[in-house]
Amino acid sequence: MRKYFILCSVLMAAMILMPLTAMEKQHKTVLTNAEQPVNTDSGVISVMKSENGKVEKTDVKEYTVGALAAEMSMDSHDEALKAQAVACYTYALYCRENADRDELNGADISDDSKTHQGYINRDERKKKWGDKFEEYEEKAEKIVDEVLEKKMMYDGKPILAAYHDLCSGRTESAETVWGENIAYLQSVTSDGDRLSPDYDKTVTLSEEKFRTAVQLIDGIELSDDSTYEPSRLMYWPSTSSDGEYVFQEIEGNEVDPDEVLSRYKDWHDVSTWPVSNRQASVVQR
Repeated sequence: MRKYFILCSVLMAAMILMPLTAMEKQHKTVLTNAEQPVNTDSGVISVMKSENGKVEKTDVKEYTVGALAAEMSMDSHDEALKAQAVACYTYALYCRENADRDELNGADISDDSKTHQGYINRDERKKKWGDKFEEYEEKAEKIVDEVLEKKMMYDGKPILAAYHDLCSGRTESAETVWGENIAYLQSVTSDGDRLSPDYDKTVTLSEEKFRTAVQLIDGIELSDDSTYEPSRLMYWPSTSSDGEYVFQEIEGNEVDPDEVLSRYKDWHDVSTWPVSNRQASVVQR
């Protein structure tokens, strides 16, 4: 009986330990691309500085503080800053697992917000914040400490934590933006954006002030080249299938088309219409 009891005890212990061991091994398992090994050191993130191509290695806390400082104002609400910190950290982990290290000089991510997300180191934060450095640095570190290593996951992996400043009240899906369907990046209602003081701004200028403002912009290139195609002149303004179309009527005198067309030598001749510098160079070639 005693031997039977001992045998049962050993079997029970083995049954308990085996799942725990399996869980531990699964947690440590990292799927890698043989050609581009993933940096498995969870405490380090390497950043390529876009201005010179040099790579800086930093711990996850410093990186998250630097990304938060680059992407958001420290005057923002604490909870908004926490959410941003989690997004920055998650996005960095995603990039580290999917980085094209040949283009990044061996780094996990760049500091270019146009391709990845912003990041500024301590010296750069001092320059940016000036006299408020100590105050903002302490706040940023406190915010990051509260959410450090919290991340958003999907199927056990860090998500592509894409984010933006504001939207019209509804986000775009990944398929609309990039042409790729991503299960967790779908179009959803985002009513909170409408509460932002920056959601809607109106600037009123007289005709003379508007002309002056435009003339001060050297080489203005804000137009879409397809705007000059005659076949598109009668198109209604449009938006993506996920976007929200907003129409607002502004009080004032209606545009007199005859007055506008009279400024042309011959408005029937499309080649005399004004175009951007890009389009003009194409016409010359």
